[in-house]
Amino acid sequence: MPDEGLHLALTLFIIASCLREDERKAAIALIPFGLLCDLDSLFVHRATLHNIFVIFIPIIIMAIRREKSKYLTLAALLLASHIFMDAFYNGVFLFYPFSQESYNLKFWFGLKERGLSALFTWIVPGKVGEIVYVVKPCPSVPEIGIIGNGTELTILIFALLCFFFRFGRCRI
Repeated sequence: MPDEGLHLALTLFIIASCLREDERKAAIALIPFGLLCDLDSLFVHRATLHNIFVIFIPIIIMAIRREKSKYLTLAALLLASHIFMDAFYNGVFLFYPFSQESYNLKFWFGLKERGLSALFTWIVPGKVGEIVYVVKPCPSVPEIGIIGNGTELTILIFALLCFFFRFGRCRI
């Protein structure tokens, strides 16, 4: 799975690009929505909070209140981005608890000896790659990485700078 640092970086980029500078409090309040899904590592990892139904919670709140809210829409987008990113890393149980199938998106783009090539696979149910834990969701040992490599660290640093210069008090 992408480490929390990468989820945080994407969250910060999305918030900084969608909110105005004077919406600092809302920006800070929305940050947890990009990270919330990984709390399911305490229960049934990649299932309890990594499913499509979690995305509907802010949308249902808007429907109940009968008003549009860009903050609740942004919260749903942040939840969806987290699930979408994790779908590229060993899969997620997109329709849990109604389905025990894991969904794993595979994407590759690059050069081969015959030229430019692309690969995209939608669904790989059950065994995903070499990792078998995705076949049936089960409680796992809680382990959440923060930063997995230098690339993630670099992306996180740029995201923090972007967020800080967007919502911080000092300006360049």
